[in-house]
Amino acid sequence: MRVVGGRLSGSKWPVTDGGVADTAIVVARDETGDVALFLVDLTASSVSRRNLTTVDPSRNHARIEFNGTNVEKLGAAATGWPLVQRLLERAAILIAFEQVGGADACLDMARSYAQERYAFGRPIGSFQAIKHKLADVYVAIELARSNAYYGAWALSADASELPLAAATARVSATEAFHLASKENIQTHGGVGFTWDVDCHLYYRRSKQLALALGGAPWWKNRLVELIETRNAA
Repeated sequence: MRVVGGRLSGSKWPVTDGGVADTAIVVARDETGDVALFLVDLTASSVSRRNLTTVDPSRNHARIEFNGTNVEKLGAAATGWPLVQRLLERAAILIAFEQVGGADACLDMARSYAQERYAFGRPIGSFQAIKHKLADVYVAIELARSNAYYGAWALSADASELPLAAATARVSATEAFHLASKENIQTHGGVGFTWDVDCHLYYRRSKQLALALGGAPWWKNRLVELIETRNAA
């Protein structure tokens, strides 16, 4: 997307809750080609929205198209990309807590099912194959939880560690939620990915959140860059 003469053209999709919001903050290139943030009135006649069906149907998504829409630029000149990074860092920490919560719910579901489901006259939770799965999930969740708390501290204190804390929280929470949702389905014998069992709802949400702020490879590269920069100082 690009802004020319104070007007935005292009499309942005998918956007969470884009079908009901009245305003949006959009990342686009300005007249000089630099990345910047722009405030947009989504009720303008030059804006059109179309609902999208995604892997997570429990959360609304939309495609938003702009056709010469008036915008208001946020921030001073040449500060666009740093502002985008700051926004992503803060959002990553908040979403990390949602991911940790989802992973916790998956572990609770898997543990409860493992205690109730019997095979060969024993609860399946007594078998090492299940114990090891759930133990790995527990370790991943506790690591993600610790990183999320550290990120929350960095955010509340506006600490210099915020970029590194946000990337760490993002990576660990994404991996924990994916692992927990996947192993929850496996603990349920693979039947979890149906509309008759709630396991797949968490799996779908884990996939959606993993892409909400950019994929895991981008955040992992960001984490490596920040660690290298810190170590070189």
